[in-house]
Amino acid sequence: MSTITSYKSAGKELIELLGLKGSPVAVKLAKTAADVPAGIPKVAEKTRHCQFVQNARLKGTKGFATHEEHLCKGGAGVMGVEPLPEAVATGSMYHKLGNFKTAEGALETVTAMPKNTESYYATVYAPLEAAQFEPDSVIVIATPRQALRISQAYLHASGGRISGDFSGIQSICADAVVAVMQRGVLNMTLGCNGSRKNSGIADDEVIIGLPPKALPGIVEALKTFKEKWG
Repeated sequence: MSTITSYKSAGKELIELLGLKGSPVAVKLAKTAADVPAGIPKVAEKTRHCQFVQNARLKGTKGFATHEEHLCKGGAGVMGVEPLPEAVATGSMYHKLGNFKTAEGALETVTAMPKNTESYYATVYAPLEAAQFEPDSVIVIATPRQALRISQAYLHASGGRISGDFSGIQSICADAVVAVMQRGVLNMTLGCNGSRKNSGIADDEVIIGLPPKALPGIVEALKTFKEKWG
């Protein structure tokens, strides 16, 4: 079975085994225009990374977005699609918005935030079960119970602990894509004001970024849980 076929199979099985609302979303960062997978169109409208993810999750939309299509420049910036705006890079925007009491606290937080140092041409999105490319991260938007099962499945083979690394800003971009790309491990995040307001992530949903290499083990473990726990 090819890698692409296994991703598509994993997408279908995650939906069925977890009872997900919508699809897991395959996200890829394309270095150049030539790296955009064949058959993926440019997105039809300008919006934010979090909304591109939601469109793939809930509407089955496939598409790629260059810096021109990204309305949230902070999200595009941390992923390397364009330079990070100075107001985000210094934390001044979040200080002014009231996220942090001091400018120093805001700067410390954005300095620690996962950011790509390489430049990319575009972000690419597709429902995992329909993806014809190898993703850099797979984003699952789930209820806490579903997130529990994913976490248990992720640890099933080798054990260990899961650490969620987030700060309440830049959640679906820095936390669920960049952190996963750079570290190769699962990261869980609670969303941010922008992603919940602009893309409709519900109050009872959390966000998990999965390294693609973990998918086969997660699916296998979820099947085991179904047999043992129902």
